[in-house]
Amino acid sequence: MLKINHTICPKCSIGCGINLISNDGFIVGINPFKNHEINEGKNCKNCIDYINKLSENTIKAFDYTKTIEDIKEKINTIDNDKITIITSGNCDDKTLDSIIDFTKQNKYNLLTYEYNFSKIDSEILSTYDEIEKAEQIITIGDIYRNNSLIARRIIHAQQNNAQTINIHTENNLTGYNSDEFIKIDSYDTIDEVIKSIGLKDNSIIIINQIDTNENYEKVIGLVNDNNIKLLPLLKHPNSYSSLQKINPSSVDEINTTISNSELIIFINENPCEYLDEKVLENKDVISFTEDDTSLGLSVPIRLWCQDEMSFTNSMGTTQTYPDAIQDDDNNLKTVTQILELI
Repeated sequence: MLKINHTICPKCSIGCGINLISNDGFIVGINPFKNHEINEGKNCKNCIDYINKLSENTIKAFDYTKTIEDIKEKINTIDNDKITIITSGNCDDKTLDSIIDFTKQNKYNLLTYEYNFSKIDSEILSTYDEIEKAEQIITIGDIYRNNSLIARRIIHAQQNNAQTINIHTENNLTGYNSDEFIKIDSYDTIDEVIKSIGLKDNSIIIINQIDTNENYEKVIGLVNDNNIKLLPLLKHPNSYSSLQKINPSSVDEINTTISNSELIIFINENPCEYLDEKVLENKDVISFTEDDTSLGLSVPIRLWCQDEMSFTNSMGTTQTYPDAIQDDDNNLKTVTQILELI
């Protein structure tokens, strides 16, 4: 039976609403969620491409019995401090909490990688509506290419005579559409570059890319010193919550921990985006992920839209939605259910 239900796009941290279309428990597409306050029915290509990819997923039944027993047997043969769990803001709030509890109870290592971003105070965080009212917008990274629904608000700000400056290490779409483009060789002097622009009282810095957390902290320091606003456009739909709950690691720190571990468990995270697969050689790997990582033992789990979920977006707003598929024939388990069995 064809169903259409509200949920949140899982592709990035903007928190756009989508109407998810399913047929007999399988995703077949989306249509506009016109009443959603963030995107008003508009969805970017990244969202559409991801939903189209998920529509190829035909798994909704799996016998977990032997798999769970094999995992328990494997875990029991390894010292707790040699087991590392790597997760991310792809997990909703309930799942993150269950992962944190599971690792604490068993004294496992818990890591996240949030692309060099870290937790910031809510007082300096810009809302999406404030973008359109800003006098000056400084973008770091290619917002137009990767976060087009925020780019739409920047365009509205330009129509209201806002000054726009883009800073990046390479020519990009956002720089092309800004009043000024500043090409830099390195982010190491990012704070000095921003200072040289001449900040205005009603300025917002929007950032979706940075090479190190140290350089991101420079941006945060500058924002605090000048009493302006910052909007980090994070990688995953619940990265904001992940940063609140778990101290993120650098790639180097993750590599070091993996090298000292025997078993690596990925939960709703695909490390192939930032890790050299060689670091996982001779390691036992288990993946509880919506997307197949093609690494080690892959255990299917319910999609974000197949259970009640809550994501907190880049401006700190939490949105909660019920199961958007509502398929009684789906016996896939959530991460929380699997961890309880283990």
